[in-house]
Amino acid sequence: MLADVPPPSDGAIPRSIQRGQHEHTHAGRHRDRRPRAEADPVGVTPPRSFAEAVELRARRDPDGELIRRFGGPAVSAGALLDRALATAGRLAALVGPGDTVATAVPAGPEAAALTTAISWLGAVELPVPDGLDPLLAGALAHATRCVTTVASPDRLDAEPHLATLGQHTTHPVTTVEGRRAGIPSLEELPSRPTPGHRAELDAPSAVMVTSGTGGRPKGALLPNSSGLGQAERVRRAMDYDSHDVLFNVFPWQHINVRHAAFLPAVLSGARVVVGPFSASRFWTTAADEQVTAFNFMGALCAMLLRQPASPDDHAHRVRQAYGGPAPDWLHQQVSERFGVELRQAYACTELGDVATTGREARPGWAGTVVPEYDVRVVDEHGVPVPDGSIGTVHVRPRRPGLTFTEYVGDAAATAAAWRDGWFVTGDRGRLDDGWISHEGRAADVIRRRGVTIDAERVAQAALSYADVEEAAAVGVPSELTDDEVLLVVVTRPGVDLDPAELRRHCATRLPRHSVPRFVSVETSLPRTGSHKIVHRTLRDRGLPPSAWDADAPTP
Repeated sequence: MLADVPPPSDGAIPRSIQRGQHEHTHAGRHRDRRPRAEADPVGVTPPRSFAEAVELRARRDPDGELIRRFGGPAVSAGALLDRALATAGRLAALVGPGDTVATAVPAGPEAAALTTAISWLGAVELPVPDGLDPLLAGALAHATRCVTTVASPDRLDAEPHLATLGQHTTHPVTTVEGRRAGIPSLEELPSRPTPGHRAELDAPSAVMVTSGTGGRPKGALLPNSSGLGQAERVRRAMDYDSHDVLFNVFPWQHINVRHAAFLPAVLSGARVVVGPFSASRFWTTAADEQVTAFNFMGALCAMLLRQPASPDDHAHRVRQAYGGPAPDWLHQQVSERFGVELRQAYACTELGDVATTGREARPGWAGTVVPEYDVRVVDEHGVPVPDGSIGTVHVRPRRPGLTFTEYVGDAAATAAAWRDGWFVTGDRGRLDDGWISHEGRAADVIRRRGVTIDAERVAQAALSYADVEEAAAVGVPSELTDDEVLLVVVTRPGVDLDPAELRRHCATRLPRHSVPRFVSVETSLPRTGSHKIVHRTLRDRGLPPSAWDADAPTP
């Protein structure tokens, strides 16, 4: 292992990362020793890290399938652990406990093995999302004392700055899933024995980049307990067991696939199938892979509904889906057309699942608050509002270890995120008898002539128009005061949309003050890797010159 390196004089390394250095205990390959007595039955000794969760699954069912890519070979739990231990052996010369490894790899068995290996060594992973601002990537790498980067050749070709994040003098970057000229493959590095790291629940495990849809992106430092806790809450809400096959289309750099799909599969005995999203082939893939449940976020379900009706709509085994948000109409249409129940959740990177929908669904609501958290809704002065009233959502953990530790390198943002022990989510919502409804981001609220407008509601009105494929509403500066409403839409292929007709359609579904003045028809909307629309990009660019204006003089 590398010797401990003193932090730089500017104190950039998060204190919580420095704390994550514990003793080592030797552990051999899982097939070479009998399971510990305390590991069986399931649940007697809960895992304390990502790696321990995989190891316990491999002990219980070494030959059972755990993960595969669409159409790819199945990888068993035992084989995945073998691959992870081999990877850990090659990383051991570069990485020690508490060190940070930047990763940029596609979702799949190789990514799962890499994360397991980093966890096995007691290191911290910094998964770099596709297209992350190089300045932010560099700042996070510096703040966490990133030792090396492990990336796919495709990511390195598209984002050369990834090769500069690691500080190891010999191997600042290596590749997986292929080779790139001038950069060694991880498989080419010499292997060392793989000492198992003594995991602690409060030790740091990953720096996950928040999407930044409601503000600038930041790196949230998550302890082992955070990811494991979210995985258990998802497993509990979805009733997963060994008969389930979970379908996930999100990038490995997002907690959706890691903590809300892969780890729940590990804990429950289920399998997980991963790959890129294709609306046209979604149900065919689900049928081919014998999928029973999938994860959704953002507009994924709306995109599926926009596809032409097909016999494939019901020729599958999928019975439920986990995610959100899903308004009432979306819940109903997905159920009627595909026979799938949308079980929603209210979650974020920093907290994991705060509310989930179990067997009792309430269409349009994100679920009931989980026992691990308290939730309140407050007005602009921080005063709790009555049930049924919309305000800002605050969340308070009932015990340590549920949440992120800090935004790395950003003490001011960390302090601003909390108010008297409550996490300020930046979301608008309402409570009703323990159920929570998500009403959009506070930053996405539009203020027009003194009246608050829900941008999500405007977008949903537009999405109910047959020719609209995608929609987002943002505020743009008004010549009067506050904002005017700009509706940005993407139409079905080949459609010549009439903005005036769309506006009239919205007017039948919205209060008068919410009806958009401007309509911009575009070819795409800016999205994160998890398919969330980046409203900030739309707001910051202002009013497109080509936007249709309802108040323009009639020629």
